[in-house]
Amino acid sequence: MLIRPTDEELEDYGEPDFTILNAGAFPANRYTTGMTSTTSVAINFRRREMVILGTEYAGEMKKGVFTIMHYLMPKAGVLSLHSSANRGSDGDVSLFFGLSGTGKTTLSADPRRQLIGDDEHCWSETGVFNIEGGCYAKCIDLSAEKEPEIFNAIRYGAVLENVVLDEDTRVVNYEDVSITENTRCAYPIEYIPNALIPCIAGHPKNILLLTCDAFGVLPPVAKLTPDQA
Repeated sequence: MLIRPTDEELEDYGEPDFTILNAGAFPANRYTTGMTSTTSVAINFRRREMVILGTEYAGEMKKGVFTIMHYLMPKAGVLSLHSSANRGSDGDVSLFFGLSGTGKTTLSADPRRQLIGDDEHCWSETGVFNIEGGCYAKCIDLSAEKEPEIFNAIRYGAVLENVVLDEDTRVVNYEDVSITENTRCAYPIEYIPNALIPCIAGHPKNILLLTCDAFGVLPPVAKLTPDQA
């Protein structure tokens, strides 16, 4: 989910930048002033703490830290990006912008290109860099044929959530949506064979907007001018 410290950094750790208090199984009190549901993700920048209540998605932790980066990075003159990114053999960097489920993770896991990251990046004066230490992939209808890199990344050390598995064989049925369609897997970025480590690259050459337009307003593929973009 997040970039893990090295052994050397752990020896001289000091104070954490932010502390995440994840009590996802404990509901928020909806009668609290300003609370509208039993789910709450709250951030206090003065105390440098984040508290998660009423939701057990592991992704709440990474998205909470992403919210922190959205606030802090622009103050440092750096643009935070909800995008995936990869790099070609010639050093050309591509960014894939899109909402959840539009294909950022799938398209960035290209066997012919190096993976920089699948969801959260920053763009500075020197280029782009990942702010995560792994990927958080959707698992709905996942197969070795359609998405081999992601499928093979699901092994010891990865974490699956909301999937349904056979209690005897422990084989996962990725087509089963009886719990939710938003089945997920978190795995370290090095589980993708061609990951670029450290996840840092130059300025992007290509920027793709994955719109998932169900109304037919946009053509299936369009090359936009800067003004249109």
